[in-house]
Amino acid sequence: MKPNIQASWLPLAGAVALWMPAMIAASHAWRNGVYYDYGWFVPPAALWLMVRRWRDLAGPVSLPQPWAVWAWAGVLLPWILVLRVLGYADPSWRLPIGLLGLTAALGSHGLIAVSRGKRSAVGFAWITLLWLSALPWPTILEAGIVRYLTQGVVTTVAEVFQILGTPVEIVGDRLRLHDLTVEVTDGCSGIRSFQSFVMATWFFAELQQLRWERTLTLLGCACGMAFVVNMVRTYALARIRFDFGEQAFARAHDWLGLLAFVLSGLFFYLLSGRLSALPRGTVVRTVQGK
Repeated sequence: MKPNIQASWLPLAGAVALWMPAMIAASHAWRNGVYYDYGWFVPPAALWLMVRRWRDLAGPVSLPQPWAVWAWAGVLLPWILVLRVLGYADPSWRLPIGLLGLTAALGSHGLIAVSRGKRSAVGFAWITLLWLSALPWPTILEAGIVRYLTQGVVTTVAEVFQILGTPVEIVGDRLRLHDLTVEVTDGCSGIRSFQSFVMATWFFAELQQLRWERTLTLLGCACGMAFVVNMVRTYALARIRFDFGEQAFARAHDWLGLLAFVLSGLFFYLLSGRLSALPRGTVVRTVQGK
């Protein structure tokens, strides 16, 4: 029997409910972490995109049998409860949060596949990556990216100074000119912009229905642009420190960071719009037209 309109939304409600424990656990990083305050944007954005895609799917909705629902609930609820207890014991422990996210990803895709088909479940991939982007990254991965970005920014900015005739030296994570130094901290490495634009890639990929190759292009360009803009910001701050002193450096630090974020965001928006506007299968249509 075909489910009524209200019942047809139950599988989607179940999929969203599976993500809630992971989001609640991740909110500790959103409140207290250095790089994850963008996480507050993810749940409402992902929920809206899920409703949007679910509404546009064609075909009937097949509700799981009640016994199957109870069986899966009997397995998942104790597992989720154990992970949440571990999270309460140490809210900063990332392993339980990651396992909650993995559980939600597998469970929600399985539920969608049962109710709307495997092809429909695959169509939720960008939304799932958007959900996952709100979770704190594994510490070893995050630390490695921060170290790589910091060293890249320091090295590049020092090269620019030297090309322009200023004999800046690299001392660890510091730029030194005579007796003046500028430290490139973790927050200035560009990691926040990097993680934010990874999240934004999945959002715009789903919003504008980008294919995977265009999504990867958007991801690569956005992360590259975030690095370039942050490098320019670091150079400007170092130049201000060397030429105008500590007070001018402190005044310029925040507004240059905001300007860098706005410029990166504008580039990201324009690029995603351009990619979504490109025609699909141009070569095939041209050949057929001949």
